[in-house]
Amino acid sequence: MECFYHRGEVAIGTCRACFRGLCRECAVDLDRALACPNRCEGNARALIEALDQSARHAGTAESARKLFGGLLVTAAAIGIFVILWALALPSHREIALLGVPFLAIALLLLRALRVPAAKRRSS
Repeated sequence: MECFYHRGEVAIGTCRACFRGLCRECAVDLDRALACPNRCEGNARALIEALDQSARHAGTAESARKLFGGLLVTAAAIGIFVILWALALPSHREIALLGVPFLAIALLLLRALRVPAAKRRSS
């Protein structure tokens, strides 16, 4: 690959923002990326910051997923318990209807957890 700015010079890397080849003379070193001089430095720094922020939030998303999983199990357990307990009562079986909202919440949480990661990112 050649340097975009100096034809014939071998490129040592590409600009993080525009992906043009850069030689040693042209490359602005941003520690973790290269950028075009006086052109793409700001954009490249913004991209690096966005990648860092995304990496920081990746653990948060997994924690939220675990929390929703725990809520799903809890809601389902409460719903099933209330329904079975109420059906065992001979004179108050209508109390079993109180378990239905918990099962509905569990189904909604299950549906939310089954949404693929790619679909969540696009919305």
